[in-house]
Amino acid sequence: MASSRRSPPAAASRRPIWLIVAIIALLLAAIGTWLLWPREDKLAAVSELQRQVLAAGGTPSRGDIARVMQTVDRMDRREVWAAYRAAGEQWKRIKQEAIEAYFDAEPQQRPPLLDQQIERLVAYHDLLLAMNPNARPGSPAFLPRERRRRRGEPDPEPEPEKTAAEIEAEQARRELAERFDEAIEARARARGIALPAFR
Repeated sequence: MASSRRSPPAAASRRPIWLIVAIIALLLAAIGTWLLWPREDKLAAVSELQRQVLAAGGTPSRGDIARVMQTVDRMDRREVWAAYRAAGEQWKRIKQEAIEAYFDAEPQQRPPLLDQQIERLVAYHDLLLAMNPNARPGSPAFLPRERRRRRGEPDPEPEPEKTAAEIEAEQARRELAERFDEAIEARARARGIALPAFR
């Protein structure tokens, strides 16, 4: 009789051990799942939306703007800054392609190219506003700028000396870009279009 009374406590003492082991296994499984679960690449998603909006030109759809805003709202400051820089890089490439197409085109083919670029400029403005949570509709959009160096950061690598030919080519590109901007402004005035403001 005495031995039958002692067996239940031994079985009861095993239950907490198995319960603790099961809880630890569940915790490890949850941590492993959390660590291995694929993260959403918000920067890639915003960059793809930027590319689509800028390629299409014109006023971006409300859906595209809403998707950009929703994604940016879930990003931290570094990611937002990287998205701004990506938008600026895409815009530089698109503008350079537009400049080359404009100056390679016959004079009668140039007005439609300017119209397309005006539409892209409006899309770029709307895109930058969508990426800025503090922006108000109709306000100027902040242009992406180079990040300032913080105290304690190493100095950036100095750029190699440019040759005379490189300096001359850069000056020629700058002059073409200025002439293109003047053509855009003249075309917008002729059509009665107010170009968006940037700062």
